[in-house]
Amino acid sequence: MEDLGSFFRRYVDAHLKLEETALDGFYHYPSLINDLSGVHAISSAEELHTYHQSFFEELKNADLSIAKSILVEQHSALPGGARAIVSFRFGNSENNLIFDCDYAFALLKQDEKWQIVFAQLDEIRYSDLY
Repeated sequence: MEDLGSFFRRYVDAHLKLEETALDGFYHYPSLINDLSGVHAISSAEELHTYHQSFFEELKNADLSIAKSILVEQHSALPGGARAIVSFRFGNSENNLIFDCDYAFALLKQDEKWQIVFAQLDEIRYSDLY
């Protein structure tokens, strides 16, 4: 089974594709995302696409070319489940920071694959360049 560090490295790498379907397999449906604008219930891949549409546009406009994840903390409280805190960094083709952010995740393991059931944005820090 894949460890959480590898899962989140694949997850952040998927952002580099900037495609609406890139994150579909990482989420469980239904799931919840809590960000700066509130809690969003995601019941299908189409709703996930709608949720990420403006975010992907922002990353395209900022010339996204670098994405990194750091697994800060993880807990396996229940069989088949885990919690994780992850820091993400997104940069452009000139190796400048676009922004970085911290998320707390609740994950479920189904068929030996991790899936996100809850994601909560803790803080987002934009670069002065944007």
